[in-house]
Amino acid sequence: MRIHRTSTILLAAAFLSTLTLSLRAQSPEARERQQAVASFVEEQFFSTRGRAFHITTDKPLYRPGEVIWFRAWEVIVRDFSSSSVDHGITVQLLDPRGAKVAEKRILSRGGVATNDFVIAPSLPGGNYTLRLVSDLGGQHDHLIQVSTYEVPRLKKVVEFTRSSYAPGDMVTALIHVEKATGESLTGGRVTANLTLGRSSLAVFGVPIDGKGNGVVRFQVPPGMKESNLLLTLNADAGGIVETLQRRVPVVLDQITVGIFPEGGDLVVDIPSRVYLMARDDQGKPVEVEGNVVDDQGAVVGTFKSFHDGMARVPLTPKAGRSYVVRLSRPGAPITPIPVARTDGCVLRSEDDFLSRSSSLKATVTCSGARKLVAAATLREKLLASAPLDVAAGTPTSVELPLPADTVGAVRVTIFDAEKRPQAERLVYRGLGRELRVQITTDRKVYSPRDRVTLTVKTTTAEGKPVAADVALAVVDDAVLRLANSKTPHLLSELYLLYEMPGQTIHEPNFYFSGDKKAPEAMDLLVATQGYRRFSWAWVPR
Repeated sequence: MRIHRTSTILLAAAFLSTLTLSLRAQSPEARERQQAVASFVEEQFFSTRGRAFHITTDKPLYRPGEVIWFRAWEVIVRDFSSSSVDHGITVQLLDPRGAKVAEKRILSRGGVATNDFVIAPSLPGGNYTLRLVSDLGGQHDHLIQVSTYEVPRLKKVVEFTRSSYAPGDMVTALIHVEKATGESLTGGRVTANLTLGRSSLAVFGVPIDGKGNGVVRFQVPPGMKESNLLLTLNADAGGIVETLQRRVPVVLDQITVGIFPEGGDLVVDIPSRVYLMARDDQGKPVEVEGNVVDDQGAVVGTFKSFHDGMARVPLTPKAGRSYVVRLSRPGAPITPIPVARTDGCVLRSEDDFLSRSSSLKATVTCSGARKLVAAATLREKLLASAPLDVAAGTPTSVELPLPADTVGAVRVTIFDAEKRPQAERLVYRGLGRELRVQITTDRKVYSPRDRVTLTVKTTTAEGKPVAADVALAVVDDAVLRLANSKTPHLLSELYLLYEMPGQTIHEPNFYFSGDKKAPEAMDLLVATQGYRRFSWAWVPR
C-alpha cells in the first residue's frame, strides 16, 4: 500500500518513531509486515474524524414552568480537543412521545455551547429529551425528567445490594434517612412494608443509627409467580411523615443470556474464555448462577455472575462436541454456545484490571502456524503494534507498550499478513487515571442566604495542575435523590459509551465510581457489550 498524503504520514510519524528500536531487532519480513499493518490502520483512521458530545443540565428533575439550563461540549475523539471552527448547533426539546416541543439554533464556540429552554407550565410530566445536532455532523440525546413534585423534607434512599433476585433469595436493602437540613433522624421511626400485588406480606421496624443508616433483610416468597414485589419505606420524624417506594428487582423466567467468546470465536482444542451477560425481558441485569454442559451431559464449567448479570467461564472446546449454558439460579431456557471453529486464532488478554503494567499483555493461540501482527488502537489512534510468529497450537505472548496517559477502551486486534483481522477484543486501560476535580468551601456550615465561596481545583491523577473547562450547578440534593437519575456523566460518556454505539449500559457511572468491584466489572462489560467481531474494512482511495 502506498500513502501519498503528507497529513497521514504526519499522523503516523510519532508512532513509527517509537518503533525504531524494536524494528531493528526484527527480521526484514516481520518489519515489513508490521509496517504494512500500521499503514493500513492509519489509512482507516485518516478517513474518519469522529466527534463526541456531552450535555449537562443544572439538575436532572424539573417542574413544569421551570427553566432548563444546559451546557454542551463537542470534542474531536482523537484527542478530546475542541473544534477550532465556530459553528451552529440545533437543539430540540422533545416530549415523552418524541414530538418536538421547542427548538433553538445556537452557536458553538471552542466546542462549547450554552443556552436554556423554558418548560411550559401546561406540559405534562414524563421523560423529555434534549437533542443536539451539530452542523459539523453528529447527534446526541440527553434525558430529562419533568414532574410536578414536592421537594421532600426528608432524604430517603433505598439501595438493593444486588441487581436482581430469584424466588427464595434473601434480599438485603441499605437504608439511609435524614432530615433535608442534614440532621440525623433523632427520635424518628422508620417502618418497612413488604407487599406483593395487593397483599401485605410483612410490616417491620427498621433501626436507624446516628448517621441515618439502616438495613432491611427479607426473603423473596419461594413460590412467587408474579414480579410486582414492593418495598415501601415510611419515615416519621416527629410530625414529618414521608414515604419512599421501590420495586424489588425479582426475576422469574424471562431471561436472555448473551454468549461472547473472547476474541471473537472459539477454536477446537484451544483454551479460551466465554463471557456471559444475563438480562430480563426489560433489558435489566439478572444475577445468575449456572454451568456449561456438553452434549453428553458432562459439566465442563461453572459460573456465578460477578456484577449486573455478567460472568466469564473458561472453556476448551473439543472436536465433535457442542456446549450450552444451563442456569441453576434462576431457571431459564438453555442457551447454546456458538460452535467452535476447526481453524482460527484465539486472543486472550492478561488480567490487569488496574493497569499496573505499562504494557498491554495478551496471548495468541492458533490452530495452525501463522504470521500475524497485533495492534492496539484507541479513539482513532494507533498506540502500538508488534509482529507475531505463532506455531500451531502453541500459546504466543504479545506485549504492547502503551503511552503512560492511555485512558479508555483499547481495541486489540490480531491481523494476518494480508491485514485481515483474526481476533479482536476491547481492554480497558487507565481506570482511575482520569482528571481529578476537587471542590472546597470557605466554611463548613452555612445558614440560609449566606454567601458561599467555592474553590475548584483540577489536576491529573498524579496531582499535577491542569487547565480545564468546568461546569458547576448548585441544586438541592433532596431533588437529586428524588430524581434517582442514572444519566451518564462526562467520564462514562466519553471514555466508555463512545466505544459501544447502540448499546444501553445499565448504570455506566458505576464503572468510574471507585467501588472495589468496578475494575473487574469493567473487564466483563467491555468483553460483553463491547464485543467486537472484526469490523475493519478497506476504505477506497
